[in-house]
Amino acid sequence: MNGNPKTKVVDIEWLVKASQAGDRGSFDELVALYQRRAMQVAVRMLGDANEAAEAVQNGFVKAYLNINRLREPKRFEAWFFRIIANTAISQRRAAKGRAEKVKISGDSQSKKVFSPEQKEVGKELKEAIQHAMLKLSKKQAQAIALFGIEDLPRDEVAGIMGCSAETVKWHVFKARQKLKVLLKEYLE
Repeated sequence: MNGNPKTKVVDIEWLVKASQAGDRGSFDELVALYQRRAMQVAVRMLGDANEAAEAVQNGFVKAYLNINRLREPKRFEAWFFRIIANTAISQRRAAKGRAEKVKISGDSQSKKVFSPEQKEVGKELKEAIQHAMLKLSKKQAQAIALFGIEDLPRDEVAGIMGCSAETVKWHVFKARQKLKVLLKEYLE
């Protein structure tokens, strides 16, 4: 055996087609495969793990209910992340109207020990980033979250956002410009 015996190659297109044929187990496998990345995208866009979890759950429900509308099963990933991003944008819009502060959960895998002062500065910076993200246009926030933070390829982000790769590049550029201004005191 040349490869890792635990490595499993998954045929996404097959899972989508099986889901479209009514195989609930295949859709459950898609959920298992994409849940973590979907959560990462939603947290980046919303800044709150609870709101992100709700957006991801709603996104999976929408995907499940509409999977038969997906004409090209090989484009599932772009289609699905567009649903997640749009769901997060809708929740982000709703959150903008609320007066409560947004909390960003820390990285639970980190083993580094920080002083109380470092923790406070980190918390303050996370809150400032989230507030700055809320001041971006929905397209800018989506582009910077998917391309600039999640490191998805520009073409993939374009597919998710339903625009050209050049438009994604423009939204990322404008988002970075705005974030530099909004986070100026933290960048000095």
